[in-house]
Amino acid sequence: MKRVGIQWIVENVEKSVDFYSKQLGFEIDFIGEGPKFAILSRDNFSVMLRQLKESGHIQPNRIPFIKAGWHTEGQGAWDAYIWVEDADQLYKEFTAKAISIIKPLQNTEYGNRDFEIEDIDGYILCFGHTID
Repeated sequence: MKRVGIQWIVENVEKSVDFYSKQLGFEIDFIGEGPKFAILSRDNFSVMLRQLKESGHIQPNRIPFIKAGWHTEGQGAWDAYIWVEDADQLYKEFTAKAISIIKPLQNTEYGNRDFEIEDIDGYILCFGHTID
C-alpha cells in the first residue's frame, strides 16, 4: 500500500478546504464543482471531504462512542490516527497556528508520543510517532 485516504462528511467543503490547507498545511489535490467534494493531502495521508445536499449528517467517531456509554466519554475516539516522523515538530507547527489541540503532546501507554486536534467539523485527528 502506498497511501491511505479517508472520506468525511463536512458541513461546508470550502471552509473545510480552507482549514486543511491553510491551518494544517495540506495540499489541494482536487476540488469539484460547487464545490461539494475535495481531496487534500499531506505526505502519505489524504482526506476526502464531501458536502451533502442536506446538513446535519456529520458523524465523528466520538458521537456513537458517547451514545453507547463508552467508558471515556468519547475521549480517544479518533477519526484518524496519523503516524508522523516527528510529533514534537508538528505540535509546534500547529500550536503556532492556534489550532484546537484537545490532547497535548505526551508519551502514551501504547508506546507512542502523540497529540490530538479537532477540525472544524468535530473530527479528531491524532498525530504521533513511535517512541524508540
